[in-house]
Amino acid sequence: MKLQKQILLLSSLVLASAIPVFAQVEKAAMRTTGISCGVCAAVSEVNLRRMTGVDKVTISRSNESIMIAYKPGAPFLPAEIRKVLDPLKVGITQFQISAKGRVQDEGGKQFFVAGKDKFLLAAAANAPKVPSATSGTIEGILNDRQSPMELKVLAFKASAQ
Repeated sequence: MKLQKQILLLSSLVLASAIPVFAQVEKAAMRTTGISCGVCAAVSEVNLRRMTGVDKVTISRSNESIMIAYKPGAPFLPAEIRKVLDPLKVGITQFQISAKGRVQDEGGKQFFVAGKDKFLLAAAANAPKVPSATSGTIEGILNDRQSPMELKVLAFKASAQ
């Protein structure tokens, strides 16, 4: 009986080591429109900080951009970000994310799974090669209006397994 428990424990440890620690979207940078006014920026920052799992919000009025850093285990909710900014007439023209996760193949397509988020890897000119069944950190441009969300890879760094 002890041997079975040890084998089960060892199997669990091997499986756990194959899953990236804190697989999730860690940061989201957004190019925006309409955030150049001080009041819009201040209200946007307060409202974004209230979102679940948001650790830090940085707004640049001169560059019309927003950077959100997430706490470990936090969800990435681009629709909620848009919903928070919409009443202030602040638009998002582009999301760029940095995420830890795992690349996997499904139905002849490559997906990047980062915690509860799943992104279809889109072909892009000069995109780095992203090997399947590999854990790592990805940076890319996100199309959150697609379902599943589409990610054009800018950089990929495999993690040691």
